[in-house]
Amino acid sequence: MLVRNPDLLVYWQAGKLLVKDLESGRAMLSSPEVVGLLDLFDRPRDAREAAAGYSEYEPRSVERGVARLTKLGLLVPAEGAQRKFSRIATWKENVASAHYHIASRDIPYLRSRRAIERDWLTLAASGRRPHRFKRYPAGWRKKLSRSADSPAPGKLEEVLEARRTVRRFSRKPVRFEDFSRIVKGTWGRTGWLDAGAIGRMPTKTSPSAGALHPIECYVLAWNVRDLPAGLYHFDVGSDDLRQLRRGDFRAEAVRCASGQSFVGRGAFLCVMTAMFERTLWKYEVESAYRVIWLDAGHLAQTFCLLSTALSLGPFTTAAIQDSVLERLIGIDGVREFPLYLCGAGVPATAQLSRT
Repeated sequence: MLVRNPDLLVYWQAGKLLVKDLESGRAMLSSPEVVGLLDLFDRPRDAREAAAGYSEYEPRSVERGVARLTKLGLLVPAEGAQRKFSRIATWKENVASAHYHIASRDIPYLRSRRAIERDWLTLAASGRRPHRFKRYPAGWRKKLSRSADSPAPGKLEEVLEARRTVRRFSRKPVRFEDFSRIVKGTWGRTGWLDAGAIGRMPTKTSPSAGALHPIECYVLAWNVRDLPAGLYHFDVGSDDLRQLRRGDFRAEAVRCASGQSFVGRGAFLCVMTAMFERTLWKYEVESAYRVIWLDAGHLAQTFCLLSTALSLGPFTTAAIQDSVLERLIGIDGVREFPLYLCGAGVPATAQLSRT
């Protein structure tokens, strides 16, 4: 018995009717007849039953069509479909989010320095660069400046001015106490908020839409003093690290970061993942997908500031390989999926790459 793949999207593009499998990301040329045949499999059927329901076509033709759609993955065994987590169903019919999510997964990145420099030269020669800053030439203006009697910059202002992305590290290990302050200070709970009818909501150092805090933190650590190398999950509820796997995963960390070798020269890498259902529980709208990325940005800035305040060198990257990360951590990519990477280490004495 077969059913329609629950992750199909049918749409028009450039005058062509396409059907796309959101799981694989493959789009295939379709036709109204194919869409009609797929529609028959909204419940389990076999090819002969489908042929009987498509009386305007020869039964053998319909059965051949069913076989082809099965080979392409547009029809799937009913038993397997029941165990499958459909993005559209799991994400409460959030079709636009599912489409974008698939389109932006596992993007290939240039890895060799020569290829990157060649790409930069092509970019520089491609045309005029957009203005770095927007300016309104007309209108009243007043310069922002610090007056002579203003108080000296506070510690936060100094940290903000010192924050830079670091890509050169020494081999010194990060102190466990500093590592703890960064992880707990970024993802840890600071209190509770009374949200009335929907109960208590956790508070953290960074804002989150609806105080829902959908982001989890996993840590790949290999150069943190007094912490065995391995893969960990930060358990916010119990305020501790739970080891999931032992071993030095710095090579895997580099692969997860699309081959950026500087990642492996740091001391640890934090992987942010999204439990999207937490946000969708309250916000069943397409913009819910947007706010989880905003949440990740808030957390990354907090991570960078805490690292800087502790004299460590932070970095962030969205150049991730989703499938590699999902296999490494052991998440399904639908109910929980990777968002962002941030890591740190003890900076090298000479910083040649700071942005």
